[in-house]
Amino acid sequence: MPRHIGGSLLPSNEACILRPVKTHFGSLQVRVIAELDTHGLFHKHEGGESLLATHPNGYSCHELLKRMSVETADRVRDQVQYILDCGGTAQHVEHLVSLSKQGERK
Repeated sequence: MPRHIGGSLLPSNEACILRPVKTHFGSLQVRVIAELDTHGLFHKHEGGESLLATHPNGYSCHELLKRMSVETADRVRDQVQYILDCGGTAQHVEHLVSLSKQGERK
């Protein structure tokens, strides 16, 4: 039986949500952080790599990835708040909104 992150009875990720996604501001990827029993949303950019958010359920991080890459600031804020309300962590919400707007076509 596979180990489920965060003690979940149901799978907390699947291969398709762990693939890197190119965005207009760099690459985003959800990865398992086994030593912390959680998932992280990582941002790979010219200067290196940053951890943007963590949550035991990889799908929550992936939802933030999707919202940062294509949706409005309000939807990013909503997902960050959801992650925080459920015991996850995140960089400051306005930083994530600003990051998602970097290099955006007008």
